[in-house]
Amino acid sequence: MDKNALIIEVLEDMEPRIQRGLNATNPQEREDLRQDMNTRLIKATYEMEVISFWTFKGWLEEKQKYM
Repeated sequence: MDKNALIIEVLEDMEPRIQRGLNATNPQEREDLRQDMNTRLIKATYEMEVISFWTFKGWLEEKQKYM
């Protein structure tokens, strides 16, 4: 999956949660907050390393050894 498609998918998946959070915010600040949250999601998604399930599973098992 390319980065742009991944970013769009993350933004679409997070939209309901963002909307719920914005409803608890002062109406005058909602649009600025929405833009800030979307910008942070885009940045985090763009910088995210896409790994396979098996790579993640191996990492998780290794981490659990030390717990």
